[in-house]
Amino acid sequence: MASALVVNVLDLLRRPGAKKAVTVVAKADVFDFADSRINIGSDVEIDIELESSVSGLVASGGAQVAWASMCRRCLRPVEGVADGEIDEVFARGMPARPVAAASEHTSLETETEPIVGDQIDFTLLVREAVLLAVPDAPLCRTDCPGLCPQCGADRASTTCSCVVETRDPRWAALDALRGQLDDTVE
Repeated sequence: MASALVVNVLDLLRRPGAKKAVTVVAKADVFDFADSRINIGSDVEIDIELESSVSGLVASGGAQVAWASMCRRCLRPVEGVADGEIDEVFARGMPARPVAAASEHTSLETETEPIVGDQIDFTLLVREAVLLAVPDAPLCRTDCPGLCPQCGADRASTTCSCVVETRDPRWAALDALRGQLDDTVE
């Protein structure tokens, strides 16, 4: 059985300007994310539009998957949906190679991915887009006060009596002189 993530594009290659929509829902274990933030049993929703041109195909769209992690400040559970963006150019022939721009004043380069056997496998492309979209250090809310550095109390739900003194160590020498100078200043 062929994978739903492998798309035959022969009909698009024969007709420049043609479009094809690819909508697939696949299990996360197909992509081997190897990331504890993504549950391997969750669904990955993929929506890509392919458009042919004279030189190849342009794939644009996205992939969405649910993720779960811990807030970086208070360690509460946090969850959300990662929305990975897919924007890739495919061409027949040689593997990915840079194509220089026509202008001598710009060094804009575009890389193309190969079309193998009139098919495109979106597995690695979707995997990369999703992993880049999952936040590395999420917050439960933007104004999360976090944990107290002395006692570990969650500042969002309780107040503690810890005194947090923030002194810049660069001023330590002047702080030491503070008590001595107060008596002599008139």
